[in-house]
Amino acid sequence: MKEVKPQQTKRAKAYELWMKAPNPMVTFFKRLDVTPLVNTSKRKKLKFNMLLDYCIGKSASSIEEFYLLPVGDKLIQYDTIAVNTIVKNKDGEVSSCDILYTGDLDKYNKDYLKYTRRSS
Repeated sequence: MKEVKPQQTKRAKAYELWMKAPNPMVTFFKRLDVTPLVNTSKRKKLKFNMLLDYCIGKSASSIEEFYLLPVGDKLIQYDTIAVNTIVKNKDGEVSSCDILYTGDLDKYNKDYLKYTRRSS
């Protein structure tokens, strides 16, 4: 990771708005047909949420802006990205964990199971 000057990135305006926002959060809504993913989950005996997170990571990894995140008052460019997932813990509450995105589905699945188990 390295610090970058926001003005020299495609995220200059977003950075400026983000840093001044009282509650900086972005939520996307998109209706998707996940039937193929459900079928793959059943056929390969893989968790649906893991497959969904993997697809999100795969899409995000091709967009350079997702590697730029504000940290404090600085903009940091990361070499890798992670997918944040929410899991129900043993107390019935929610915990979150970041899973490093890798293009290798088997490795991602192992990491997903390891980290979500640890968070629950």
